[in-house]
Amino acid sequence: MSSPVQLLKQSFEDLSRTNKKIARYVIDNPQAASEANIEDLAAVTETSTASVSRLVKTLGYANFREFTLSLAYTQLRPQNLPIFKDIDANDSLSTIADKIFTSTQRAIRDTREGIDENDFARAVLRIIHCRRLGLFGLGGSSVIALDGYHKFLRTSIDCFYYPDFDVQLMQAVKLGEDDCGIVVSHSGKNRQTLKIAETLKQRKVPVIGITGYPDSPLASHSDITFVSLSDESNYRSEGMYSLIAQMTIIDTLFMMATVRMGPATEDTIQNVQNIIESTRS
Repeated sequence: MSSPVQLLKQSFEDLSRTNKKIARYVIDNPQAASEANIEDLAAVTETSTASVSRLVKTLGYANFREFTLSLAYTQLRPQNLPIFKDIDANDSLSTIADKIFTSTQRAIRDTREGIDENDFARAVLRIIHCRRLGLFGLGGSSVIALDGYHKFLRTSIDCFYYPDFDVQLMQAVKLGEDDCGIVVSHSGKNRQTLKIAETLKQRKVPVIGITGYPDSPLASHSDITFVSLSDESNYRSEGMYSLIAQMTIIDTLFMMATVRMGPATEDTIQNVQNIIESTRS
């Protein structure tokens, strides 16, 4: 069974407003939630014990105690559990490899199932018709932004990416409503990333957000949001499986845009590939 946090993230959009308040608190504060009693959780989320009880039963738990035990298990530190909760110290290397690959596949599958085709269509239209495409991401998310830049650079789309926050912010100021920005943040609440997203919105730049949390500030600043769903160990600030899922989202947008743009882009990609090949012996 998936962890409580994973279950809440997967079902978040279908929850009532009251249950979303509870879910948001648990997702953002899993350790505190695992140590709270039902009265404490109801008080801190300004809901009721009945609402909390109904929510945990909706997730498949018999009662609140079973829910908090499951939540606490996933929050134990690495020295008390193996690095991944599904891996045992006695597992063979082959078994460990199988489990990691399975978890990665699950993250990609869950992420795909959570994305509507209309969102892909809207995002691709924004990308292929924009004057300039900016990719923004800091910290662990910079890997995703850089990967996207490396891909779209091979097309006829005028794109850019800079790893420095100040430069990203200056570039955001230079964009307008005919441009497009792809903003990546696993948590969706990095202050510098949000400053970039807010600047883009002020400039009326269409924003495509990629994050691990559907109700994050980044999601609220985005015109189109893609959410990566994964079951992560608590000690990692940037989820490995989420990063892989987000990279897959970028790759999907790239391939969709390339196909929709037709022969002209194919020629550009071929020309780029030829010049790269000429540097290899």
